[in-house]
Amino acid sequence: MNKKLLVTFTVGVFLLGMMELIISGIIELMSDDLGISVAVTGQLITVYAVSFAFFGPLLVKLSERYKPKPVILISIVVFIIGNIIFGLSSTFLMLALGRVITAMAAAVFIVKILDMTVLLSEPSTRGKMIALVYMGFSAANVFGIPLGTLLGTMFGWRIIFLLVIVLALLVGLALILLAPDKEATDKDSTSKTHIKNMKNVIFYIGVTMSVLIGNYIVLGYISPLMTSNGYTLTNVSAALFIAGAGGMAGTVLGGNLVDRFGPKKTIVTMLALFSVTMLLMPLLYGVPVLFYLNLFVWSLFQWSTSPAVQSGLVDSVEGSAANVFSWNMSGLNLGIGIGAVIGGLFISRFDISFAPWLSFFIILIGIVFALLVKEEKRLYN
Repeated sequence: MNKKLLVTFTVGVFLLGMMELIISGIIELMSDDLGISVAVTGQLITVYAVSFAFFGPLLVKLSERYKPKPVILISIVVFIIGNIIFGLSSTFLMLALGRVITAMAAAVFIVKILDMTVLLSEPSTRGKMIALVYMGFSAANVFGIPLGTLLGTMFGWRIIFLLVIVLALLVGLALILLAPDKEATDKDSTSKTHIKNMKNVIFYIGVTMSVLIGNYIVLGYISPLMTSNGYTLTNVSAALFIAGAGGMAGTVLGGNLVDRFGPKKTIVTMLALFSVTMLLMPLLYGVPVLFYLNLFVWSLFQWSTSPAVQSGLVDSVEGSAANVFSWNMSGLNLGIGIGAVIGGLFISRFDISFAPWLSFFIILIGIVFALLVKEEKRLYN
């Protein structure tokens, strides 16, 4: 794949990841500015996740008859409109409308980008290419949220959305110039999507949901978890950066592993290691160096499963993988929401320090899903 196009795809996914996650960093700024409670403002995260999960599969299905390039460009335009509405809003209703529109556009954009990545990649390097594009999402955790929060603090939260609009325009221009049209669609235009193994698709989405539920039981409440064990808010910021760096490294690692060993073996191995880090976490609060190291590999093992799941979904279909990518992204967003709810219920009744042990059992369910996969035969280097 053209390197400039690869970078464009990655930057586009970075923007989407940043927009999904940025509310958590500027929630108090928005609350103070608009006179809306923090609790209500926080529901904008839920609005986005639910809209993404609900509208994504429907919109991808409706757009599958069209060439991917124009669909991607239209989704960029809608994404910009959503951010304009959000950035100019002064009421919760308008903010929610902006989030819904943005989520709808993002749901189509990321799926079509991943689908085009598959179409333009050689089978032997497909996992690596998917990982490099998807690394934009993990990079949003490392750089996007802290940078956006800093800019919001300095210049007001609306400046973030102005900058996102400018970057989205640049991504759209780059896609017009760099993204192929005929080459990508020729491989897919003559054949409809055919799911070869629906059970595998379900199992892979089950893995995604299990991983995200287990992850967000901890990550969604990482601040109170750490502060209740003697860490400061500055330590929490450092921990999030470390976890984000581990996520970026894990995405690349997973892409290379899946090209070499295949999706099933990669997922089972990484989830087994991920579960070990969950067991160890409550035992390491008193040793900061080991706690941070464990947090890094915890995130690394978790994110390494994503390229493997994406590749496994591709192996389970003939033709475009857009629909199954969309279902998986819906599962991802639902996993985030469910994990946050379960985590909230747990910490209201039990010691938050032991939340990772609850996650351990959720991850075991993911391992069961992975073991149930009947992997398609293909050659791995």
